[in-house]
Amino acid sequence: MQSRDESVAVANGAGGAGKRRVVVISPWGKFGEWGEREILERAGCEVEVVAGGDEDAAIAAARDADGIIYTGPISRRFLESLTRCKIIAQSSIGMDKLEGVEIANEKGIIISNVPDVFVNEVANHTLALLLACVRWIVPLHEHVKEGGWGRRDGRQVIGPVHRLTGETLGLIGFGNIARAVAKRAAGFDMQVIAYDPYVTEIVYERHGVRQATLGQLLQDADFVSVHVPLLPQTCGLLGAPQFALMKREAIVINTARGGVIDEAALIEALRSGQILGAGLDVTEQEPIAPDNPLLGMPNVVITPHIASMSDWANAERRRRPAQEVAAVLTGHRPRAVWNTQVLERLTLR
Repeated sequence: MQSRDESVAVANGAGGAGKRRVVVISPWGKFGEWGEREILERAGCEVEVVAGGDEDAAIAAARDADGIIYTGPISRRFLESLTRCKIIAQSSIGMDKLEGVEIANEKGIIISNVPDVFVNEVANHTLALLLACVRWIVPLHEHVKEGGWGRRDGRQVIGPVHRLTGETLGLIGFGNIARAVAKRAAGFDMQVIAYDPYVTEIVYERHGVRQATLGQLLQDADFVSVHVPLLPQTCGLLGAPQFALMKREAIVINTARGGVIDEAALIEALRSGQILGAGLDVTEQEPIAPDNPLLGMPNVVITPHIASMSDWANAERRRRPAQEVAAVLTGHRPRAVWNTQVLERLTLR
């Protein structure tokens, strides 16, 4: 394990004139087509791209790397194997596949993510799912494909059609994406409330959103949208007790992580009529099992974990990790640091 002085020296560009070795494991698409390789090479890095494989292969490739770009899960064993690494850059917002952050902190390894890249995409997808559920877009589309038409005919295949104007949207979590959703909901003249114990009152006021406890939100909201990371304290955050508090006409939207919702409880709530519908971009098991009851429910819309996608975001998710690695290996602080405690061990400009 490196000493603090060694970590600081390398971060500041000391320790010899040799190029820094950057290993890219399982890249999105063809590495370099969006300028990622050039970003690293201009910063004096030597880049090695390795195909995905098992953890042993990833460890063998990255053991003595100075910087790592890796889209896969990071285990304690992987972190413990690293001898020179200063930064591991990931291209996601959620970091639920990271284990042993204390090991990274002790070794002086920065873990970076991209919390600001997909904000608008996910917010837009959240509203798309909400609109699809409220307006019964999918079953009506299928009805027309099967030869159906007309308002009276169409009512045979859908449930209640509620308006958005004046209704209450409840946001569980009030970070960047949820705030972007609140801005869009205002365009529909919706009332927005949010639950997030880590956000100060002034932030709610600045965005015109009413602060609520989780219980108040579940009882008052016509639509509930989930925007929290998957952590031990948020796993199964919405389960049978929470669905029991919701209105029968409530619709649940999840573009965060599938594990935040107890899926078995959600299925039962939908079957029993405890809630009206759900729009999901994420599920507990991904890809979703073909026999999952959610797939046969007309009051459920499911998309395959693509809320973050757009032409711009797909390019940026490739460039940003390269920029973060280049920054750290030239002695600079990256834009985003997941394990902020590690900064106490480093001197970065």
